[in-house]
Amino acid sequence: MTGSRQQHDLLPGFVARAAAYDQCGLEPGVHRGLPSPWVTLVVSTRGPVRTLGTVGGPAGPVASADVLVAGLHPVATRVEQPVEQSGVQLAVHPLAARRLLGCRAADLTGHGTDARELLGPDVERLHEQVALAGPDDRLAVVRAWAQARLAATEDRRRRVRPEVVRVHQRVLASRGRVRVEDLAGEVGLSPRRLREQVRAEVGVSPKQLVRTARLDHVVARLRTGPRDAPAGLAGLALDAGFADQAHLAREFTAMAGCAPTAWLAEERRNLQDDGPAPAPGSSP
Repeated sequence: MTGSRQQHDLLPGFVARAAAYDQCGLEPGVHRGLPSPWVTLVVSTRGPVRTLGTVGGPAGPVASADVLVAGLHPVATRVEQPVEQSGVQLAVHPLAARRLLGCRAADLTGHGTDARELLGPDVERLHEQVALAGPDDRLAVVRAWAQARLAATEDRRRRVRPEVVRVHQRVLASRGRVRVEDLAGEVGLSPRRLREQVRAEVGVSPKQLVRTARLDHVVARLRTGPRDAPAGLAGLALDAGFADQAHLAREFTAMAGCAPTAWLAEERRNLQDDGPAPAPGSSP
């Protein structure tokens, strides 16, 4: 049994996407937490989320927490997939991390950190409230928690450099179809200075941010497209700004550790008619 309730723009400018999920009868194994341009916050109510390193790297215990927060990462992470999982997952705007999480996105690891290290007792209350809430109420619980966090930090003036704000807006609006040199020119910085500022705030370079935004678009299309999506990869490649299907396959493999068709085969059991039920580690 699989179920998912999703909402876009849960808190515009702060939480881009959110999903409350319940999954049962899964095949135990390892899930790929794909790169995305968002910070991931997972509140798990059926045991801790466990990450096992990155694809292409040595496997082993890295992080384990009931409330896990992960920064941006240029390659996929390994996430343990249990038989059952339930909870809430948020795609948090990386430039909102200062206010919502009390740190920069650059201060977070890509494979995940126990949120108690950042938020203290506030996390325990959030986890308890989500666990007690019914499936239809979990997103409202998380929204109220986030609104309270934002209200408490409203006067702290945690400003992000306007150049970084503009660059992130352009990357998202273009779905990664923009050149780093053009971004630097738009905000009046040298490519080197832009790279320093973006990495200091979000933890990845402008080029990596562009790549993750483009991959995020491709993955969203694959998840919501027809079940014969592999037959349409050529058109998707052109729409996403790749030279051809082979270019898309190379880039996808470099970041996800497998080709798009292989990823679809792995994930197909979680792709439901009412939308995907996210597994911790990927954007909802």
